[in-house]
Amino acid sequence: MFKKFALFFVFGATVLSGFYWYVNFKNLSSAVSVYAVFDQSKVGEANMIGAIYQVLPKVCDTWSFVTMTPQHIESSLAQDKAGTRVIITAGQFGVKFLKSLTPLKRVKVLLCTHQWFDGIKNLHDIFIAMPEHVIDADVQKIAQQQNLTLIPTQGVLHTMSAEALADEDISAIHLTDAKIGLILGGDAETPAGAWQVFSIENARKLASEVVEFQKRTGDKLLITNGPRTGRSVTAHKTEELDVISTAFLRMLHEAGLKQGTDFEFFNFQFGKPSALKAVMKIVLNNKGFMIVPGESTSSISEILAVMPASIYEHDAMNEQHRAFVEKLTRSHSAALWPLVPDSALMKAYAPLPSEAVNVVAAFLK
Repeated sequence: MFKKFALFFVFGATVLSGFYWYVNFKNLSSAVSVYAVFDQSKVGEANMIGAIYQVLPKVCDTWSFVTMTPQHIESSLAQDKAGTRVIITAGQFGVKFLKSLTPLKRVKVLLCTHQWFDGIKNLHDIFIAMPEHVIDADVQKIAQQQNLTLIPTQGVLHTMSAEALADEDISAIHLTDAKIGLILGGDAETPAGAWQVFSIENARKLASEVVEFQKRTGDKLLITNGPRTGRSVTAHKTEELDVISTAFLRMLHEAGLKQGTDFEFFNFQFGKPSALKAVMKIVLNNKGFMIVPGESTSSISEILAVMPASIYEHDAMNEQHRAFVEKLTRSHSAALWPLVPDSALMKAYAPLPSEAVNVVAAFLK
């Protein structure tokens, strides 16, 4: 019956450009209407929403998935006659959106986040999926006071898997025998909404460690930056490199490492596909590992779903980031850079499972 009525939305289409879509299930009182409201420019948050989208068929017999702008959500919900109406949102954008939302009757709300934000304490009567290392006594107290239902996860919800990399195009990569991938870190938001900086000094320190590692092992590296690397008004919007990536690459060149021979660098650009998945596919094929920044809880969760990782710490990390990294290294789920995954860790490595099914099941039960 579901096949006859269901309408599918192609995830990744225009989200916050004013486009919205409404689905009305007539006479399907058991239907679940899911309205996703999120910031498409935040890759990690978009992946959290994507994880929910992917598992809906495993949890719901009859469902629709709708991307929506904040301006249209209330009018669309008012018209919707589905049995269960749901709003899902993510991150700091989601917190601000929910604070501005008029209280709605018979609507369930799920906020997906990688950390606790101070603004969450002003929300009430919603579900929150967040990493378990974030949930301390203070968070639990606020949750009880505000009727917040916490759904703990090991890391951040994401869509990554070995299967997801299978069809990734790697034609842009020339060093196909590279065993090491590296993600340059970036500035990171604190729970209070301020920003901590991944500095030039952090980049230079990492570069010197990479040089030592490469000269000792001879392993080739595939390197990419991210949207928060060297964060500025113009960063990653033109072909010009941001200041952090520039400082990092200068150190490699000055040490004698050569682009195209010892390493290959891919510059992230807004509006263009990221090279990260292609890098991961090469490294996975060559049974290598990724060097990952400690402030990117999303990237760490994604990497550990498919391969070993060595995590480097830096100044942009806040207490919640450090708690996550400490938990992973203590449990030997990841190595702490500049230590590299040894043979024992590589053999014992098991992909961290996706928890999206458990989150959706707990939310909709």
